[in-house]
Amino acid sequence: MSLTPREHARRSIQRHLLNDYLKVYNRNTMREMGNVGNISCNGLMLVSNVPVLIGAVYNMRIVVPSDNGESSFLDFDARCHWCKPDVGPEFFDSGYSIISAGNDMIDLVDSLKKYFSFSEK
Repeated sequence: MSLTPREHARRSIQRHLLNDYLKVYNRNTMREMGNVGNISCNGLMLVSNVPVLIGAVYNMRIVVPSDNGESSFLDFDARCHWCKPDVGPEFFDSGYSIISAGNDMIDLVDSLKKYFSFSEK
């Protein structure tokens, strides 16, 4: 008997959990949608205060902080495939596939992996 959820069995790209949160905004309104729970080059999980519409495509923006104090941003479109209550009763988790993003998404995921990883010395 496997304890691995079906979603993990179907996922071909490893996702990386974030110890800190990046905010995701609706890039049309700049209203906060939630925080990145995990991310890969092909998808992400969003933790939000409200449930989202499954099947809808969202125009998203992640604001990326930098060391010099100037933030940059990454725009992309993502389709919601599922939404369910989080462990915390005031939050919802939703899963998205990225349908439109430039190479900046790959750079962001690589940077986050390095930033949040522990290296043995």
